[in-house]
Amino acid sequence: MELAAVSNNNNNQSNGEKDIIRWFEEVTEKAGLVQTETLRRILEVNYGVEYLKKWIGNIKIQELDGCVLESLYTSLVPLSSHADLEPFIQRIADGDTAPILTQQPITTLSLSSGTTEGRQKYVPFTRHSAQTTLQIFRLAAAYRSRVYPTREGKRILEFIYSSKQFKTKGGLTAGTATTHYYASQEFKLKLRE
Repeated sequence: MELAAVSNNNNNQSNGEKDIIRWFEEVTEKAGLVQTETLRRILEVNYGVEYLKKWIGNIKIQELDGCVLESLYTSLVPLSSHADLEPFIQRIADGDTAPILTQQPITTLSLSSGTTEGRQKYVPFTRHSAQTTLQIFRLAAAYRSRVYPTREGKRILEFIYSSKQFKTKGGLTAGTATTHYYASQEFKLKLRE
């Protein structure tokens, strides 16, 4: 009975929603491999940034086997908290454009919820991070649609926290991830549909 309900709900989903759920479920079946590939991609793309250079130096990451890379990374780069990265992030907020944490330019600073230490913290966003966040929103919407389907042509009502954007001392736009999304071209185009 329960299986039939899920099956019927899937019929109400768009192909895009079905595709993103299928992609996510395939990726999670091979999570270990995906994590290794993701680590390699992050390290290769950000080779030579100040933070990583401090721990990895000039090791040729491209030449390392996946298992060796993971082992090397975990032995050289310590677990870090936001407090460890905060001085670097503050430099970015103040306008330093050097490759400190990433080779990609920081386009915006997202704000954390503030629940950990009672204050909001900056989280640097690149174009890639923004696209990843949009992918997370799409995935969450697809699963919501599967569990709570809407009839074709109907609307839904969601309450989502947003705030005003502001500029940092260095001129970067700061705000919550949802605020950045609502200010994005993609969202504005979606509203017109």
